[in-house]
Amino acid sequence: SVGAHGTLACEVCHGTMERNGRYHPDLASKKNLLKRSVELFDFSVCKKCHRKAYERYLSGEHAKALGKIGKEGKSVVSESSPPPTCGDCHNAHYERAHLSRTQIGVMMTGVCGSCHMAQKQTYLNDFHGRRAVDLSYDAAAYCTDCHGAHTCVSLKDKSRALAVCQRCHPDAQLKFVGYVVHPTLKGIASKNKEKEEKVTVIKTVAVVMSVLVALIVIFFYGHTLLWLLRELHEKLRKH
Repeated sequence: SVGAHGTLACEVCHGTMERNGRYHPDLASKKNLLKRSVELFDFSVCKKCHRKAYERYLSGEHAKALGKIGKEGKSVVSESSPPPTCGDCHNAHYERAHLSRTQIGVMMTGVCGSCHMAQKQTYLNDFHGRRAVDLSYDAAAYCTDCHGAHTCVSLKDKSRALAVCQRCHPDAQLKFVGYVVHPTLKGIASKNKEKEEKVTVIKTVAVVMSVLVALIVIFFYGHTLLWLLRELHEKLRKH
């Protein structure tokens, strides 16, 4: 009753739940009560109340990938599970209404990350993720701010990416989109030579800087240790 759909009757989404002349729950055969196959998340039902969201979903990458399963025999998003529909991202029974932007953003970061784990981790390590999730700054960008909540578009096209960046950075120019938010090659369906080169440079610089920091720490700790040994030697020599 506390969920966003708490005021709706079950039949609004699930229909009469009738099968072979019997209605759910079938108290006459309790042993098979939970074995019947029921389409709990038929996303076409959602359009009755959420038409705009439904239309946006149909124009997005998830819907396109869903349409390719029948032709190719597997999902282009994940080989182990099909692309998500409404019920995979939204909990129809327990999701609360009237959440704040920060609460929704943090929740959806986890939802998106359940399929896009590498992208979630790189986002959380990025400036955007640290401000949004760690600091709960509601003006920071969450996954859905850049990729869309229902369209879920890719941002490989630079002009499209620039338009997204300009929502928060109005003075941004085309070079601005060269910034790599997700420095990872995992979860990318097609080859992207430009990103591969950038990620290689980023990882190389990260390794070089890590080695440099380690050497600096070793040098100063070693210097301090030698200084202490010298002081100890001077005290022992005087006595």
